[in-house]
Amino acid sequence: TLRRIDFSGNRIEEIEDGAFSKLLLLEELSLAENRLVKLPVLPPKLTTFNANQNRIKSRGIKANAFRKLTNLAYLYLGHNALESVPLNLPESLRILHLQYNNITTITDDTFCKSNNTRYIRTRMDEIRMEGNPILLAKHVNAFSCLRTLPVGTYY
Repeated sequence: TLRRIDFSGNRIEEIEDGAFSKLLLLEELSLAENRLVKLPVLPPKLTTFNANQNRIKSRGIKANAFRKLTNLAYLYLGHNALESVPLNLPESLRILHLQYNNITTITDDTFCKSNNTRYIRTRMDEIRMEGNPILLAKHVNAFSCLRTLPVGTYY
């Protein structure tokens, strides 16, 4: 029946994929300020996941890691080593923090659906991407479905 776990600041380097498999009601999980390089399989009912300030690289996140997390509203992956935005972000996301990573490119499909010009990501209120080596102004179509532009560099 556990609903919240906070493992912040524990120097954790690895978590096995099955570690959270029996925590079917877990809604909030914080793994911030550790030494993780990859994410474990996450519980299906998560609403908030915080993995800020780790060492996570893009290859450390499975392609469908977030796809089935249909309740996930808050995703914090700032201050890591991500080279790209995670794939298949759920429609339920309201806040996405990716600041101070190593993100160098995004595509028109990163947040939107390039084959559907009428698609709007209605729940997304905030995306933070500052501190990444990417000029967001070069990728305007990647944000056409958002109600607000991401925080970042637009030079």
